Amino acid sequence: MQATSANTLSYNQLSDEALIALVLCSGVEQAYTALVKRYERLLQVVIGRYISDPEAVKDVRQDTFIRAFRALADFRGESKFSTWLCKIATSLTINRLRTRRYAAWTALEDSPLLLEEPSCDGGTALEMRETHALLHRAIGQLNPQDAVALNLFYLREHSIEEIGQLTGWTKLKIRSRLCRARQRLRSVLEARV
Repeated sequence: MQATSANTLSYNQLSDEALIALVLCSGVEQAYTALVKRYERLLQVVIGRYISDPEAVKDVRQDTFIRAFRALADFRGESKFSTWLCKIATSLTINRLRTRRYAAWTALEDSPLLLEEPSCDGGTALEMRETHALLHRAIGQLNPQDAVALNLFYLREHSIEEIGQLTGWTKLKIRSRLCRARQRLRSVLEARV
C-alpha cells in the first residue's frame, strides 16, 4: 500500500506533458487520475459560472474528463492542458444549456452585480432589486449562447480574448454575438414596458 501512495505522489509531481505521455504511450491510468485530481476544482469553477445546480456541474465535469481522455491523442500542446480542458468544459456546458433548456440566466445568480447591496435609501434599493430581477428574466428569454456572452462580458468582465479562450469562439463571432444579444435583450425589455 505504501508503494501505491509513493507512485501517486510521484505522479502528482510530474508535469502535465509527462502525465499525458504516460497515458498515451504506456496506458498508465494513475497518470490520468493525477490530471483529474489536479484540474477537477478548476473545472468546477469554470462550469459553475454557467450552471448553478451542483449535480449538473458534477455531471458536466465528469463528462469533460471522459471527453478529454478519449481525445487525449488529439491534444497538440499548442495551449496549456488546463486551457484545453476548460474549452471542452465550456463547450459541453453550453451544449447542456442548449439541449436541456436550462435557464441560462441562473448563471447570473452568483454575479457580483446582483450580490452587491446598494448603498442608497430603501426605495432606490428596492427599485434596483426589481430592475435586476427584470434583467434576470429578460436574459433568461435569450438563447443560452447570447446569455453566456452577456454574462461573461458585462457581469464577469472578461475580455474578448478571455471569452474566446473559454468558449472557443472567434473574436469576430464574440463581437457579433454581443451586438446581437444586446439588441435581443433591448427588444425583450422594451416588450415588457
